[in-house]
Amino acid sequence: MRCPDGLRSTHPEDLVRTAERLNYIGRHWRGELSLAVSFWVNFVALNLLLLAARPLLQQELVALSLDDDPRWMARMALLNVIFVYGVVYPWQLVGVWRSALRYRSLKLRPGWGLASQAVVALSVLVTGATLFLAAPTYRDIVSIGFGPDRYGAFSISRVGDGGSLLHFEGYLGYRSAREVRAAISEEPQVEAIVLDSPGGWIASGRGLARVIEEAGLDTYSFSGCHSACVTAFLAGANRYLADEARLGFHQYAVPFEGLDAYSNMTVEQHRDLQYFRRQGVRPEFLARLFQAPHEGAWFPSQRELIAARAISGVVRSEEVLFGLDSDNAE
Repeated sequence: MRCPDGLRSTHPEDLVRTAERLNYIGRHWRGELSLAVSFWVNFVALNLLLLAARPLLQQELVALSLDDDPRWMARMALLNVIFVYGVVYPWQLVGVWRSALRYRSLKLRPGWGLASQAVVALSVLVTGATLFLAAPTYRDIVSIGFGPDRYGAFSISRVGDGGSLLHFEGYLGYRSAREVRAAISEEPQVEAIVLDSPGGWIASGRGLARVIEEAGLDTYSFSGCHSACVTAFLAGANRYLADEARLGFHQYAVPFEGLDAYSNMTVEQHRDLQYFRRQGVRPEFLARLFQAPHEGAWFPSQRELIAARAISGVVRSEEVLFGLDSDNAE
């Protein structure tokens, strides 16, 4: 059959070969690119780009993990490691090695081919040592992404006159903010939340603070609100402590040693201090907030908290549960 003018008959095999030649990734893998392109562009330049991006990516993932569910961020980090070291890096190595073999077989300056292969071999040794040394970090990332939530023990219940209060008891775990949001959506008449918690994840405290602020809830604490819980407590439109309750403050810490090098808790403390300032807490009080080490805590008196505008007043828990209007708080 005659083809129209301007067109040429093409066999399927020709189309396949054309597609393969246009497939840059496949051509590198097969060693069909020039050694200069395979080595300098696909190996050296791409590795430099990945190295330059790594600190930024690590900082971003750590920052996001302190604002969102850390499990999702840990899984994203693991996917990145698997993609880089399990897909991109082998593709680079094989392509350069094959290109070098091809270069040597053509007897085009064989020394250059040998040098390229030597660099690839050295790179494998260095990368292997790097991954070995980073094993504690990856172990902690896997633990966060797929292990049990060490702060997963908490409960949420409706209390008070007519169920207008939510009572959060326990640690601030990964699911805390999500479950409080769900409880509020199911019970729109909720006006306040009681936070009785020894603390938990920084991200969970911040996430719960957003939920409380968006819902315009008042916050109470009957038995105490410490560490990351304070961030959520200070999100309240009005904030009250029962007679026996205290707020506890201390320095932040990374609970995973393998991730300590990638976290800057001073920066994270400063971020929350700025948020507390926006919530109306006095600067002179904030200056003392993170002086206590993580192993201890500072428990300012209720009088100090009122003077610092950290709380709006002191109430009796029995009266709150039976419908005391917050305006009648002492």
